[in-house]
Amino acid sequence: MPNLWYDVTKWLDDVSKVVGKEAGDLTLKGRLKVEIFELNRKLREYYIDLGNLVFEEVFVKKSRTWQKKQKTRGLVAKIKRLRTKLKKKQQEYKKVGVKTKKSKKK
Repeated sequence: MPNLWYDVTKWLDDVSKVVGKEAGDLTLKGRLKVEIFELNRKLREYYIDLGNLVFEEVFVKKSRTWQKKQKTRGLVAKIKRLRTKLKKKQQEYKKVGVKTKKSKKK
């Protein structure tokens, strides 16, 4: 009987560790997913602003130097930074839980 009790407590200990790890992974994935959503939303806003700005400069003001304007360059720089940040978050999201899945296969 003592062996059975030891086996049960050992199994419960192992299960609780796995459940805790999975819960942590899910929490992290959820947080990252929200951050990725927000970055995508912000990126869409920047693209809309850039499109409006270019349209205004090219078709309304008939400007040929719209690429050199500070506001245009600033928006392009923001878009580049945001895209880099978005890629990093997406890579981080893909890595969450990978170690756990590999160890289960063994």
